[in-house]
Amino acid sequence: MKLVKAALLLLFLALPWALHAQMMLRFDDIKRFEVGGNFDYLHANAPPGHCGCFSMYGGSGTFLMNVTRKWSALADITVAHASNVNNSGQNILIINYLFGPRFTYRNPSRYVPYGEVLLGGAKEDVNFQFTINRQSFGVLAGGGVRTRIKPRLGANIIQVDYVYTRIPNAVNNTQNNLRISTGITYHFGGGE
Repeated sequence: MKLVKAALLLLFLALPWALHAQMMLRFDDIKRFEVGGNFDYLHANAPPGHCGCFSMYGGSGTFLMNVTRKWSALADITVAHASNVNNSGQNILIINYLFGPRFTYRNPSRYVPYGEVLLGGAKEDVNFQFTINRQSFGVLAGGGVRTRIKPRLGANIIQVDYVYTRIPNAVNNTQNNLRISTGITYHFGGGE
């Protein structure tokens, strides 16, 4: 709960800067806001006691606000699930809620690369012997390539992220996951 409050406080403190930038910013071909939906593959290591290298599948939703031509504020919520992990009978559901900046390298090409670093929380539900519900700190660092299909519709061609969480697991309380995503985006506001 403290992480959610800290993330909300950070967004609240950034709001005056974003509003000031909105007054100064000219969005010729860039829409002010964007919502996106992605299909996600996670290479995870959540179970205790071993490498735990297994696959999880899920989806993520993003909300982005362009603050300047290159910098954006981003919220990313990911939900991923795996059943019968490593034939253990263990089912795992992971939810990551992360917030932070994205840097986009605008260029004349239709393919636009970007990078981001997000902080927030992670939640895990596990049904191993009994249901366990845990929450922890989470961080994501990565980037990808996107393109515009139509003025309001775009594609997130590929995004590759390192996702670090500190969910208690009776061994080292650390998860180092790889997330690969692809999806679509819808752009609106400004740059009409």
